[in-house]
Amino acid sequence: MASIFDLSRHISQLKREKKYNDALVFFKENKSDFTNEQISKNEYLISDMVACLRYTSHYDAGFKFLSIYDIEINSETNERVLNSYGWLLWSKYKSENSNLNDSENDYFEDDEETIDNSSFHYNKNELIQRIEVLIPILLSINNDYSKTLTSNLFSIVLKSEKKKPTPNWKLINDFCNHFNPENLSTDCSTIQVERKGQLKDMELASDMENWFAYKTKSLLKIGEWQECFDTSKKALESIENFHYSNDVWFARRIALAKKNLGNTEETIEELQTILRKKKEWFIQKELSELYFEKEDFEKAFKYSIDAITNFGPIEFKVDLLYLLGRIHKNKSESELAFKHFSLSKLIRQKEEWKVPQKLFDELNQFEKKEITISEINKLKSEIKKYWNSFKPEQESRKNNSLGKLNGEIVRILHDNERGKVGFLRCNGNEHYFSLPNTFHLTSKISIGSNVDFKLIPAEDGKKEQIRIIKLNE
Repeated sequence: MASIFDLSRHISQLKREKKYNDALVFFKENKSDFTNEQISKNEYLISDMVACLRYTSHYDAGFKFLSIYDIEINSETNERVLNSYGWLLWSKYKSENSNLNDSENDYFEDDEETIDNSSFHYNKNELIQRIEVLIPILLSINNDYSKTLTSNLFSIVLKSEKKKPTPNWKLINDFCNHFNPENLSTDCSTIQVERKGQLKDMELASDMENWFAYKTKSLLKIGEWQECFDTSKKALESIENFHYSNDVWFARRIALAKKNLGNTEETIEELQTILRKKKEWFIQKELSELYFEKEDFEKAFKYSIDAITNFGPIEFKVDLLYLLGRIHKNKSESELAFKHFSLSKLIRQKEEWKVPQKLFDELNQFEKKEITISEINKLKSEIKKYWNSFKPEQESRKNNSLGKLNGEIVRILHDNERGKVGFLRCNGNEHYFSLPNTFHLTSKISIGSNVDFKLIPAEDGKKEQIRIIKLNE
């Protein structure tokens, strides 16, 4: 009779050859020659079997296998087994919404132990609990392999939760609490992404940066203002190289935390600084809300108009429409207030979103005929014309379009055989430019270049255009 060592060695060989099903069949045919204790004490056999079950997508069978052979997961568990178990958790979490193979438990149906198979179909919360138990053990091992596994477990839970239409921010915050960011990797990996038919290298944020990003956003969402403020400041102090404009988002969270801690003036100053770097409509909206709270309705109106005419689908701006309604109401402009409240309600109804009671309460104060959903496009068109009449910046651009402006190249997004595209900055605003490779200045332009250009404003459905006319060397 072959020894337990022979069994283990043969299964290991089949695993190396990626013959995972053959390994599972061989184990099933030969396991009766050995006691459970003999099998459980062979960490190579245990880890290889769990790996083969994972590679064949028999995730629940992997958990059942560990139970049959009394493999406990704790600080005393063999490192090889811990890693196999961790990758099994990762794979199960990744595929939790998939239908499992009907033969999931075929390899163990004739074991003497009577096991309730349903107990191995772990739901999301049970999987997270198991991951949370495993992570401190992996962190204590502190080698490259365990760090890679920890990174993957960390990422899959947070990224999968954040992608949901309504993320559970408390879950994200609680999960982050199981990590000390100082123990997470600061390495930034690089992947290749396709952009307009070309493969380009893209550097990803490190685990530490991702931890700060998820942690601070979850704190903001659940209203833990002081901790959000402290953690966002620590992020700015701890991270050397930011990705995805995270430095801007950390600064924004500091500002919003200050607002909710009662420091309105500082919040306004900081959001205005952020706005110069990142001209996003929701930052303009936040400034409008702050001025509205101060009863400075003119500035509130200015920023709300900037926000509503800024880039972004109108469907995302239903709360901004409500704010504009309140601003007009406080300016005694009842007709405009009614139209903005109505559009906010109609968009919600069209998208089948809940209409908040506060919106009904506002509309009930008007003795006007209700605007029906069949009139939504007419109302949108009418209000957009009104918004566009308040574009002093765009009007000044029209006046400047015939003359020269001066700017600095701040970002180059693509540089290939077709030319260069990127952004230049002028007077605190960023403008998108595109240069063909046939243009005589294209090869000479790089980040930091000072250029003269003409700005052709957006109109008649066409996008704003930049015409670079001189490189100042």
